[in-house]
Amino acid sequence: MREGEKAGRRVVEEHWYRRMFASSPVAQALSDADGLFVDVNAAYCELVGLTSSELIGRSATVHTHPDDLPLHGSVEDLMAAGTAAEESVKVEVRFVRPNDEIRWVLLTLVPFTGPSDAEWTLAAALDITERKEVEDGILLASRTDQLTGALNRRGWSDYAVSVVDEHSVDTVVAVLDLDHFKQFNDHFGHAAGDALLRDFASTARECIGVDGLIARWGGEEFVITLRNCDRRGALRSLEALAAATTPSGVTFSAGYTLQRPNEGLRDTLDRADALMFQAKRAGRNRMITDAPHNTAQHRRRFADTATLLAASAHGLSF
Repeated sequence: MREGEKAGRRVVEEHWYRRMFASSPVAQALSDADGLFVDVNAAYCELVGLTSSELIGRSATVHTHPDDLPLHGSVEDLMAAGTAAEESVKVEVRFVRPNDEIRWVLLTLVPFTGPSDAEWTLAAALDITERKEVEDGILLASRTDQLTGALNRRGWSDYAVSVVDEHSVDTVVAVLDLDHFKQFNDHFGHAAGDALLRDFASTARECIGVDGLIARWGGEEFVITLRNCDRRGALRSLEALAAATTPSGVTFSAGYTLQRPNEGLRDTLDRADALMFQAKRAGRNRMITDAPHNTAQHRRRFADTATLLAASAHGLSF
């Protein structure tokens, strides 16, 4: 083929490439070796809410969610790994539009040869926001008690344990059991019992505040986790809950304890559970804690142990 024909074919091929790229319903962007946009199509501009003139010469950081910037910074390494494996790179990332709307996007990144054999990257972006919302809804449902809206056991294990680990300080776990709930159900019916559980969970959320987590552990048993809290603060929250629920005739037995240094939260929960059963055996309608752990820090914090335990083992009349 003569040189003129080859050049003509390249012009035609580039023309068709430009038309396909520009008119593609798939959002696409072409970046140079420095990660700067050299071309974007209309679908990409619509997805991110920016014009081509606002994008060309800039990187994807201009519309990437701040929490996903570390992922953006690792694209070069991901591309190298993908090239070595002869595979495209797929990542899920959040784009932020100028109106602060967040869109979840599945990015497919493939190497592209630019001028002078420069290593460019072609990105195809698929909006997966609706899919992520469905997935998040399913995940939330799997972690939430349907009746009360509190966390369930799985939710507590997934969430509470993830935000409170053995390096945490000032975390209290309380186990609460509603007193004589079976008799209440038998006398007033299961619908009334369900309403009672919903109201109790709602009231508990108000009493424990933003640093508190509530989970329905099963039946009429609840677990409350209080972060940035000591025993005195936990006692105040539990007393507020008791005062808020007593007018309706609801009482509960509770055991609560402070997480110890280098202790997993589940071990703290087991100790609180044992204390709750002590409260039950002691006559119900009371709150019991254990003696502070024997460390210098805890001895300073809870010097007046006898007074604290006396206040904790109180009861409220029906």
